[in-house]
Amino acid sequence: MNSSLYMCLSWLGASTGCVDGKVRVWDGLSGDCVKTFSGHSEAIQSLGVSVSGDYLVSVSLDGTARVFEIAEFKQL
Repeated sequence: MNSSLYMCLSWLGASTGCVDGKVRVWDGLSGDCVKTFSGHSEAIQSLGVSVSGDYLVSVSLDGTARVFEIAEFKQL
């Protein structure tokens, strides 16, 4: 992983919520970033993964929440 500051961590292989407002999904074996989600204007405060493992939810200090479909890696 790079030297960016992280606000929170969720296990999905590995997912991080960063102070730049982006959510990053990392390959657990290589350590490479495999997907970056945008949509927040401030730091990510919290991450969560649905019980089914189908959705990743991010909450930001900007007062917004985003839901991403993990299989598709797209914002809903």
